[in-house]
Amino acid sequence: MHEENKENGNRRSFLKGVGSAALIPLLANVKPVKADSVTHWDEEADVVVVGTGGAGFSAALFAHEEGSKVIMLEKGPAAGGTTIRSGGVAYIPNNHLLRKAGVSDKKEDFLRFAVRVTYPTTYHPDLPRFGASEEAYALLDAYYDNAAPTVQSLEDMGAVKYTTLLDHDMKPFADNYGHIAENQCSRGRAICCIPETIQEGRYYYPNNGGFGVDLISELLKAANKRRIPILTRHTVKNVVVNSNDEVIGVIVSTRKGEKKIGARRGVIFGSGGFVQNEAYRQRYLPGRVYGGCATPTNQGDFLRIAGGVGASMGNLENGWGMELLLEEAVASSDVKTGIWVIPGDSSILVNRYGHRFVNEKNQPCGRAKLHAAFDPVAVEYPNLIGIMIWDQRAVDLFGGIYGIQPKTGALPSHVIEGSTLAKLEKNIASRLKTLEQHTGNVSLSDDFEESLKHTLEVYNGYAKAGKDKDFHRGDNEGDRSFHYYGGVPKVENPYPNDLMHPITMEGPFFATLVAAGAIDSKGGPQVNGNAQVLGTDGEPIAGLYAAGNCIASPAAGEYWGAGGTIGPAMVFGKIAAINAAHAPLRSLTKVNNA
Repeated sequence: MHEENKENGNRRSFLKGVGSAALIPLLANVKPVKADSVTHWDEEADVVVVGTGGAGFSAALFAHEEGSKVIMLEKGPAAGGTTIRSGGVAYIPNNHLLRKAGVSDKKEDFLRFAVRVTYPTTYHPDLPRFGASEEAYALLDAYYDNAAPTVQSLEDMGAVKYTTLLDHDMKPFADNYGHIAENQCSRGRAICCIPETIQEGRYYYPNNGGFGVDLISELLKAANKRRIPILTRHTVKNVVVNSNDEVIGVIVSTRKGEKKIGARRGVIFGSGGFVQNEAYRQRYLPGRVYGGCATPTNQGDFLRIAGGVGASMGNLENGWGMELLLEEAVASSDVKTGIWVIPGDSSILVNRYGHRFVNEKNQPCGRAKLHAAFDPVAVEYPNLIGIMIWDQRAVDLFGGIYGIQPKTGALPSHVIEGSTLAKLEKNIASRLKTLEQHTGNVSLSDDFEESLKHTLEVYNGYAKAGKDKDFHRGDNEGDRSFHYYGGVPKVENPYPNDLMHPITMEGPFFATLVAAGAIDSKGGPQVNGNAQVLGTDGEPIAGLYAAGNCIASPAAGEYWGAGGTIGPAMVFGKIAAINAAHAPLRSLTKVNNA
């Protein structure tokens, strides 16, 4: 217990320091350090990798395999980044497991699908590049070409062994957009690692593979086997450029002072997004995003650093959306997990008017976007705060999942109870009153109880008929994949749609407040198909590469399917590594002899 308290104290001290830094306005670029001011290098490498999540480890391993000396730098106290908190899934088109199963995932089909969902306002099947810009299409093209080879190579080098992510019915996990005609391969792109402990038969996960902590464990073992140095509590503050404005190193802050680390071939950033930086969240993300499950070190450092060397920015308005428990997020933006799906079959989500506004089983990014819908007449975001409502059946069958209270014991502080709808309304209104300074003074409408009663009656009718005429809950197989993900039990439901069951009108009723959050942001410096960071003139900034959530995502505002974050991160990490490892050697000698 003493050691546990000591560890918790150290973590609180670390987080306090991060939080203090977040109070400083972090919106100004930092000018790069000129090489002629550097008198020595504390460390030297061919490739310096910033960040130790999926993007960083992928970059480091592939750069090493290409013969480069690599150093990894981590801002936090341990390796893993946000990946270690994730489901560990990678979205990989045309992967070797699909091919082994005889499933076709052709390049043209994938690109047509990707453009359709990523750029729906410009998509047309008969246009060149299906309507995508040349730059956007190049990223999607590079992603497809490198996705399957990336995971195959990780297996071949003995770093990660993969298996297909399985659904509740042991089918390959469904895509988020499996229901649209352009998606010709709607299952099987989501894959996950098989940790050594599973291979040895010691345990078995419901999704047939490991989570993020297992993926990082496998990648860390592979890096350690190759003796790649991983320097933790090393915060990159800036880059060093030579007289040709080529990036040749980084300036690092450590507990023992400043260090200068040279990079003969390139610096690769895989340092995560900015969702834990409140100033950035308010400036860039739409509506109000209350926080996320990204590591607290994700403060958007790369925005300022890359901006200082003239990088072009993009996609700053988008994040990997996910709903959060409002009161948990108000207490700390560092929320360990989000609400992957509104759990239970006898549960719904309504806004302050008592109206449903979303398919509660839709993929998490899609649901989160609807919290930012703006009403210009009422001058408000009517869905800013959602209200999840469930009955005793949901407690009995789904208790303890994503906000529903445990089956036994005292109610958690975030759960609001009412024996009748009138009492539930009164208690929700009272809770909102205590939070009004965090919500823009959101309150219930005067007719909330009456509207909610009508909403429940309509929903119950849909549940009995098995058809949600308003939001199509359960029509898409992707709804079921997310509903049952992570071992959510499949329960007896006598009605036609297994994701819908009537909510009892006798009470008791339970509720909790739900707001928009994000796994992480997904905007930042723009890169090309070689993972090179681009300047405002559209030309690559020599020596600077990036991948993961710190860049303008190839997926733009969309979330293609499970693993849509880690897949592109690891693939572009590999692309960055190959290009950096084969970049021209840049001299560090002149600096050392200055």
